[in-house]
Parts: sequence; C-alpha cells; structure tokens
Amino acid sequence: MKKIVFLILSAVFMFAFDWSGKVNWSISYQSAKSIAAEEHKLVMVDISLSHCPPCRYLATHVYTNSEVANYINKNFVPVFYLADKDSIPTEVQNYFTGSTPTILFIEPNGKLFTYFVGSRKPANFLLILKTIKDKYRMSE
Repeated sequence: MKKIVFLILSAVFMFAFDWSGKVNWSISYQSAKSIAAEEHKLVMVDISLSHCPPCRYLATHVYTNSEVANYINKNFVPVFYLADKDSIPTEVQNYFTGSTPTILFIEPNGKLFTYFVGSRKPANFLLILKTIKDKYRMSE
C-alpha cells in the first residue's frame, strides 16, 4: 500500500511541478526577442529537462528567490523551455549543447552573447546575471 501511495504522490509531483518561480517568463522566443529589441535587453533562455535535479534546483531555489527573480524581470527578457517536452526554436537549438540546465543570453538580433551550464546558489546566480548585464551594456 505504501508503494502505491508513493507512486501516486510521485506522479502528482512530477506533473504538478511549478517551473516558473517568481520569474515572468515570456510565452515564446519570438515574443521575447521582440520585447528585448524594444527594451534593449538580452533574451535569457533557460533550457532544462523534466528529470534534471540541477534544473529543479533552479526552479525551486533560484527562480523563487525574490532578489534573483526581480533582477531577471527587470534586466532580461526570460523564456523557458523543457528540452524533453517543448519545441525549441531552431535559432535557439543552434546554441544548445544538450547539457542542462543551459542558460543562454541572446542579443535581440539573434546572436549569442554568452551562456553558462549548470545551476548555482541564488547569490552566485545573481552575481553572474549582474556581470552579464554589465558586459552587455559596455558592448552596446
């Protein structure tokens, strides 16, 4: 009986998992790219997998952190894809190495600015975001 309850709870958890945190994810890459062009920002693309522990860490510990989420929402145009469930646009696929989580930072013209692979603790993730934003501002 315990095994059945565990399996049911596991299935519910797997399908009910909230990947968004407090980040205001765009509905599509094309939409994000348009907004990024208008606002002179980078598109931040998170490519994750459903059963990837570091991906889930980002969703549960990093994207739920108010300081990180507010910084992302203010300074980037974020879009999120599950590589095993979503159709990733070809333009984005060209930059995806297959490792997850991959966080891409793409200029509004579609050119890759930079990327990193793996999750980080919220404070380290925020530091990386600030460094990327500063480098992008200097390159404009």
